[in-house]
Amino acid sequence: MKTSKSGVQALHINWTKPFRACNNKAAYSVDDFELLTTILSSLLWKRYNGPIKLYTDSIGYDYYEMLGLLNLWDSIDVDTLNRIPESIDPEIFWAAAKLFAIKNEKGPVVMMDTDLLVWKTLDELKKEKIVAFHRESLNIDCYLPYEFLKKREGYQIDSQFDWSVSPCNTALAYFNDDSFKDFYTATAIDFMTDNKERPTEMVSQMVFAEQRLFSMCAQKLGLHPHTFLPFEYNGECDDFTHLWGAKGIARTDESFHKELCTSLVNAIHREFEEYIIPEQVKKLINVS
Repeated sequence: MKTSKSGVQALHINWTKPFRACNNKAAYSVDDFELLTTILSSLLWKRYNGPIKLYTDSIGYDYYEMLGLLNLWDSIDVDTLNRIPESIDPEIFWAAAKLFAIKNEKGPVVMMDTDLLVWKTLDELKKEKIVAFHRESLNIDCYLPYEFLKKREGYQIDSQFDWSVSPCNTALAYFNDDSFKDFYTATAIDFMTDNKERPTEMVSQMVFAEQRLFSMCAQKLGLHPHTFLPFEYNGECDDFTHLWGAKGIARTDESFHKELCTSLVNAIHREFEEYIIPEQVKKLINVS
């Protein structure tokens, strides 16, 4: 599989500690459809946009190695996520690793979820400083006002933040302004540090740190993030496929689970005839 030489490096990020925290001592594993999406996500990015790097921890590295998947990425960093401090609660801040990974990078760089598929060359990357996947409405229940967010004792939020600015979905985010990147990651990590009172829905804390602070930090620095989509993702888009919602259905609907796996396997075979799904992955796939 050839990698586009002219594009921007993307990051896939997989921190295993949230899984292990939620599943006690269960052996680490990833759903079959998530593995297939990760494969397709990486191959598509390399075809259209450039190299891709994996951030994971030692357990994640060993798991991908066992499955024969390490060659999906052009480089791999294990140390950064291994060093995430104990002051970050992995159940409350299940996507915290994204902030630590992007903090470790210099722009230009793209942060991309493993369940996000990009089917085209992203020409926007040549002219923008920061880009998010799309904007989100503040009317969504998970975006809480400041007084309802959980904070550690003594925490002080930046008084210059504009709470009316709409959040940015960062399933796909581009950083080519290191001043913004450093301010955003420092602000988000500060909010997460020693912040261990659990919200009832286990979502609001993380989306504030990752997505709402993205737009608020940009606003304070006088930046106006471009978005890859002019609307919230609704599944009807030829250029991007985000399987966040589909994964939830697949975990409870056996018929849809098989459909999704079959569709992903067919897409890999159709788009990348030269790529052979490793035998260890094939053994895990639930298809009809």
